[in-house]
Amino acid sequence: MNEIITLCKGYSHLNKNDALYNILESFYKIEESKPLKCASPWKMLHKNQSHTAILALHGYKGYPGEMIYPGLKLYQAGYDVYCPRYVGHGVTKEDFIKTNSENWLDIARITLGYLKKEYNEVYVIGHSMGGLIATIVSAEFDIKKTALISPAFFISGFSSSKVYINSLIRKEIDLPWQMDKSFWGICERDEEDDLTLGKRYWSKVILKQILELDKIRKKAIIDLEKYEGSMFSIFGDKDLSVDINKAITLLEKNNENNILVIKGSNHLCQYFNDESLREKCNNAIVDFIKD
Repeated sequence: MNEIITLCKGYSHLNKNDALYNILESFYKIEESKPLKCASPWKMLHKNQSHTAILALHGYKGYPGEMIYPGLKLYQAGYDVYCPRYVGHGVTKEDFIKTNSENWLDIARITLGYLKKEYNEVYVIGHSMGGLIATIVSAEFDIKKTALISPAFFISGFSSSKVYINSLIRKEIDLPWQMDKSFWGICERDEEDDLTLGKRYWSKVILKQILELDKIRKKAIIDLEKYEGSMFSIFGDKDLSVDINKAITLLEKNNENNILVIKGSNHLCQYFNDESLREKCNNAIVDFIKD
């Protein structure tokens, strides 16, 4: 385990001794493969339970390990933190294809419902598609504070109609992918985890699942208008995945002016390879939650 994680005495995987694990377990029965270590759902709990829990939500085709560093920062600030895994994520392409947007949303909804019963207060943070899901469930559960990292309200160069037409002709498109040596991750992982996921499905655009992502995107835009809590959004100005100008315009239209644009950062703000920019992102989330 990375030495940074060892600083967090409350870190562990969700396991069969956890009530939440047992509640979610039935969702994963459709999967035929064991999730990779980096995709293990996790929790960070204080010996004396905090009054407030944070639900952390990872992105599309991502995994819980991507949210460990902001989780660690929030844990060190005194909060209990949980990060579940969406069905079909961190396993195989075949498992992923069996799932849909409602499966992914249900994981967040059920986890949030559980935490609302166990804690006085619950806040939500999410990255990319996780930011969209955070918007949806925060509106549904009347969450007071929600932090979004690179929320994918508008995907660069994306056209729903073109994807749909293409999906009638073919199931997937090959996507150039190679291991990023500069990736800064602190989660528990086997040495080949990212390489394995790259070969399994990061190197494929699965058109059916892109349309499922689009369902979440459209619902999040609608639910953003319903959300009555306080929202904080972070973007990197070098983000090639999200049209940040459209996203910022949307957020400002809904009277959410609490927006940080980090110059020099990309879509992966929370674990960007530049330490100062990474710290700026994660410290800003903690400051927002604590305020």
